[in-house]
Amino acid sequence: MVDMMDHLPRKPISDDQMKECKAVDVPTFRALRNFQTEAARRIGFRTTRHTTMLNNEYYANRPAELFRLNLSNPLVRPQMRLYPEVCGPVAEFFHSQKMLEMDEKTLDLAQLMWADWKHAPQRHFYIKELAQLRDERFIVPLRWVTVCGVESFDGLEVFCDEDKVFQIRTDRMIRESAQELKRNCLDLQAHGHKLIFSEESPEWTACMPHKARAIANGRPMITMRMMPWSDDYNAHTNVYVANANLPHTKLQQEYFIQFVSTSQYASSSEQMRVVVEDTGPDHWYTAYDCVLEQEVMFRIIPHVLPADNPQQAEDCSHVTGKGNYPCRRCKVGGTAAECEQDKNYEQFFTGADPRTVEETVRDIREQLFTACLGVQDGVDTLQTKTGVKDKIAQYWIEQLIEKARSEQQIRLNDPVRKDTRLRDPHLKGDGRKAVKDEIKKEIQRELFSWLICQPVDTFESLPESSPLRSDLRPGDHYNALLSVPSLDVHRDTPCEILHTYLLGADKYAWHKTNSEWDKKKEQLFSVRLRASSIDGLALTSVLGDYITRYPNSLLRKHFKIIQQLAVFELYDNVCPPLVFDLWKATGELGAMLWFHKIANLEAYLDDLKVYIANLLDIWATIDPTRIIVKQKLHVLSHLVEDIRRHGPAVLYSTEIFECWNTIFRHCSIHSNHHGASHDISRTLADVERFKHQVSGGWWNNEPETCENGCGQPAVNPQALGPSPQSLGTYVQAGESVRNFLVGHPELQRRLGWVDPVLLKPGDVKHQPSKNEYPSLWSTACGNGNLLPPPAGGHNSEEDIWLRCRHVVSQSLDICREGSFVFFRSGDGSEDSSEVNAGRIHRILRRRLDGKAVVIMDQYSVNEERDPYFNMPILYRATTSAGSPACCSVDPKRILFHFNTQHDCRHAKCTDLVDEPVVQERQVTSLMRKALIHNPIDRFLINMHALHNAALIREVLLRNLTQPIPYLADRTARHREIAAGLRISGPIRRAQTQAKAAETRARKKESKMLRAYTIWCRRELTRLLTITPPPVYGKAAILLIARCPVRSPSGD
Repeated sequence: MVDMMDHLPRKPISDDQMKECKAVDVPTFRALRNFQTEAARRIGFRTTRHTTMLNNEYYANRPAELFRLNLSNPLVRPQMRLYPEVCGPVAEFFHSQKMLEMDEKTLDLAQLMWADWKHAPQRHFYIKELAQLRDERFIVPLRWVTVCGVESFDGLEVFCDEDKVFQIRTDRMIRESAQELKRNCLDLQAHGHKLIFSEESPEWTACMPHKARAIANGRPMITMRMMPWSDDYNAHTNVYVANANLPHTKLQQEYFIQFVSTSQYASSSEQMRVVVEDTGPDHWYTAYDCVLEQEVMFRIIPHVLPADNPQQAEDCSHVTGKGNYPCRRCKVGGTAAECEQDKNYEQFFTGADPRTVEETVRDIREQLFTACLGVQDGVDTLQTKTGVKDKIAQYWIEQLIEKARSEQQIRLNDPVRKDTRLRDPHLKGDGRKAVKDEIKKEIQRELFSWLICQPVDTFESLPESSPLRSDLRPGDHYNALLSVPSLDVHRDTPCEILHTYLLGADKYAWHKTNSEWDKKKEQLFSVRLRASSIDGLALTSVLGDYITRYPNSLLRKHFKIIQQLAVFELYDNVCPPLVFDLWKATGELGAMLWFHKIANLEAYLDDLKVYIANLLDIWATIDPTRIIVKQKLHVLSHLVEDIRRHGPAVLYSTEIFECWNTIFRHCSIHSNHHGASHDISRTLADVERFKHQVSGGWWNNEPETCENGCGQPAVNPQALGPSPQSLGTYVQAGESVRNFLVGHPELQRRLGWVDPVLLKPGDVKHQPSKNEYPSLWSTACGNGNLLPPPAGGHNSEEDIWLRCRHVVSQSLDICREGSFVFFRSGDGSEDSSEVNAGRIHRILRRRLDGKAVVIMDQYSVNEERDPYFNMPILYRATTSAGSPACCSVDPKRILFHFNTQHDCRHAKCTDLVDEPVVQERQVTSLMRKALIHNPIDRFLINMHALHNAALIREVLLRNLTQPIPYLADRTARHREIAAGLRISGPIRRAQTQAKAAETRARKKESKMLRAYTIWCRRELTRLLTITPPPVYGKAAILLIARCPVRSPSGD
């Protein structure tokens, strides 16, 4: 219990507080620390010290050890999906295109083996190995996949000719269930087959059996995908990782985010080296797999690099958005005049030629070689020309320039030590210049050779035969991420919607809107926002007063509110028409970006292209230079490629990592502030150890002579807790320790683990007995609804109905009275019923048998969209007699909850009344204005809502959701805008230059006057110290007293 108190991530306790925990049977503080140290040694998890190539010190928790714990943790390992899935909607990383790539470079980065763990766990099948099916056909698996829940493989068919030579048919791919595999490569060899292939077979046929078999030595082999993240937080730069094999619902929980390192000195590029060193196709580690219940070999493959835009630019060795070439993904840009040309301006909307890792490394190499000439301008020119600027290479560039200049000064100008060729008195003119140029090139080559040998300790640790001794090395001389085989840093730094959209496009639109308001419009927006409905938006409050009171201090949660609701508050001249169009485009695109599941990827991407084009075109109409100077807008043009390659944008949103910074902050506060990296890393390593043990994780119980999976010596551990369960040399905590987490939701919440809520579609939540209002059916229906009782019911005194609190929909939404929902009519089956819209009027259950029924006010969706808001219209349905229609619905037929807004513009809702202000949950005497909705049953389906955005578009007719292009001919309009820029641009730049020159002249004059004043004061002081004073001392005093300029010291 004391160990738990010391390791609650969001409720840490300081050492001084722990020392005061004195009670009966409570161990002393020193005993606690000794126990924690011993527990960490048992698991074999420790923090390691690292020195970067820039000589910065930091401490880290190795990613390989963190992922080793994942495999042996029963709360993590069963959730992992090892094989990519190729059937159904796109919702996870393992559904994405990158996981399914099959080129020669990526085949060996995927899962290498498969086995039938139930029936033949020792028969391992590897990719690029000959195997035989149950029908006696020969095949070579190339990729393991999951098809509709069935583990399968994609491979090539193989034929055996009369000479026992195998012929591989490479013209087509076959897909079979993995259960059809009968014999693997070793079985075929044992049956007398010789692995001889025809000459035209692929090169990898010469490497059978697979080389990984020798490494595995009979153990299963697992490939795990990693999502590293880095960013600066206050004075620290942090690195966290997440397991990309986990589903998105798990990756959004703090429990599954793991800390690697932090430093106040080492940059992200330096700290990422520990991630690179622990990952890659040839780095295998040993772990215990708690699902397979045996020891396995695993490796880690970096998959994607989510971060904010400056950090992603650093990951790509890019100069960031302030350069002439502002995009880390493509080569768009140039000088201001070049960006105004038709072709270049169009590329800001569509993207230019993509950047490649090979070109980036080449550019870095050229910069380093140029720096050996000692000319800073040459390096600056290259960085400006290419947009490439590597943080690690920049450290060496500064050293090389200094060394080159020093060496040139000695060998060209020093009268004693200069080169002997320059001592020839007859060497003059062009000949002397040519000799000097040759000497500079010699110095350049010497310095480049010196650079290759740096850092000295790393260079000397390389084997003599290593090719790395003769060239620049990633990690030592430039960004280590540029060498990771599984990463293309330019394609695998996808557009991150938190910083790029919420804190980018939304923020720009909000500033454009509120900066032009007067007080009256600001108050009107606030009143309308408070009157908005948040039912179906997954929001607790609209925070209307805060948003208008602090418009320049909003966070992501505020921009989410504005994005979903602003368009309903800005109608009728609260903003200009063009800005209103901007908000419509912003809300429509935002809802699409927060899709958690994409049913039809190609149709989704086609719509997304139109929404992105609309947003960028409206911004170009409002401010033609905005897309040039605001890189976040241009990055949106790459979103289609990102989603096709990596899946829905929410997968690589960094909100959970930003939230995890709170845990880091608590650790930083309680650190000793002298060795912050060491102290914080040790603390969070111990948190991982505690989480592992209390979650029922396994660890190696071998004696001290054995080594764990990450190559570190393990101590002689003992199981934690009573009666440890042991399987061979692996143990876990006792049953009472393991059950503590499961039985205590408060501890689960503190550790950031969300226990799967067992909501069941169709279930109803009972009201407290005082709110059940038992009544007959006719009374319970309310509002005079004359509906027949459900089957088996009758309107008698024994047939009593009780009101319920909420009902659970098929999408597991909590739906209450007044909620708008879509439901199925008829028997509720997809084939024989249609989807209707309705508003829940009552949720009832029969006291006698507990049968539940929902009384629904029926609504109809108009066949045409509202032309002003561009949203579907919802109006109250009526019966043939003209009365409002209602019906009773089985709770299991309710599909999902959605948000609607009252059509105040159509209903002319303008009446305002005074309402009391609530502060600290208390009604005060302060009053504010509130909007009263006119009683007209006309609503708008909120197509900007993020919650259930995909489901809404599935049930509505296509003509109600199809995007409408803002411009009919985008290219022509862009050319027109560019032509205008070519006229206004030079004028604006000339004005800017003139203003800058005027400012410089004014500052120069002020500086000279200030210097003259200081001189006069000094001269006055000198004159006044002369005894007797000179006759002109009084005149000098009067002169200085009249001077209007004061010295910087204020004298």
